[in-house]
Order: sequence, then structure tokens, then C-alpha cells
Amino acid sequence: MLKVTSQELFKVTRTQAPKIKFKGGFMEKQLLKDLASGLIGELTHLHPKKAVKGLSPAIARKKPINLDHSCWDLLHHTVFWQDILLKNLEGEFMDWYPPHNKNWPSDEDLNDDDNFTGLLDKFNKNLEIAATKLENINLLDRIKIGKPLPPNVTYFRILLVFLQHTSYHLGQLVTTRKLLGDWK
Repeated sequence: MLKVTSQELFKVTRTQAPKIKFKGGFMEKQLLKDLASGLIGELTHLHPKKAVKGLSPAIARKKPINLDHSCWDLLHHTVFWQDILLKNLEGEFMDWYPPHNKNWPSDEDLNDDDNFTGLLDKFNKNLEIAATKLENINLLDRIKIGKPLPPNVTYFRILLVFLQHTSYHLGQLVTTRKLLGDWK
């Protein structure tokens, strides 16, 4: 049995990683398939669109006792970062430390039901855009994404962050809905 320590495993440097080639091969096809299945919650959680299905603006505004965020807050935050990550995938160099007040909805946003409807539409559209991106990229190509992060990361890493961040906050959103009695 081959034993490899974690230190040995992580000795691969950023300069060595691009030497790995599997464009069009089984490995890349499997990674693309796995990322695509993550966008619909396969094997990890429910379909993201189901997490927000039937969520009304009135319920979305409510914060359960002892929780910091409402469903609206969580969805806004998720979409905000999805937008940044999708812009990164387009090659835009983004500031990953925007003002805190843009990361969460304003009181003004929360007062207009149409803003919530637009937010739901944007969330669903971002999932579709991310799926389309999978069809047109080489996962190991490196891109510059923004300061103060490492200057070059792979498309794979950006898509993985997109999936992980969306999944994490959808778990919070569903839990919040359950606490509010709005989950079947």
C-alpha cells in the first residue's frame, strides 16, 4: 500500500499544476459532468430552484428569532457573489472586497416585492449561465480574478467556489424557511 503524507500531496506548486493535461479526456469530461450535476444538487442537496420555489417576499423578509439573516438576505448575498464569480469566468478582474453594504440587501430593497421577484429570476438565470460556462471552458486554464486573491486561479476553482457558496447559503435558506414554517 502506498502511503502519502498530506505534506507530500500538497507539494505540487502552482507552476507544476498547469503541466497536467487532460483536455477532452475522460478526467475533464468527468469533472465537467460532476460540476454540472452540482448545479442541480445531484448527490449533495436538493435542486437549488426547489430551495426558493414558492418563497414569497413576505416570508423572505422575516428573520427567525436569534438568526441574523432572512431568506431574502441570504438569497441577495448568494446572487451578489454569483455575479462576481460569473464575471470572473468572463475574464473580468473584480475587487473581491466590495463595500459591505452591497453584500446584503438594503432596507429600500426589502420594501419592494418586485425586487424580490427580480432577485429570484437572477438566481435562476445565474444557475443557467454557470451551466452554459461549463460547455465553453477548459477547466485548468488560469484566469486573473481580482485582488487581493492569488493572481491566477483555474476556471475549475471559480466554478467550485460558485457551487460551494451557493450550496452553503441554500442550506441556510432552507433552514430559515423551516424555522418560519414555510417548508414542505
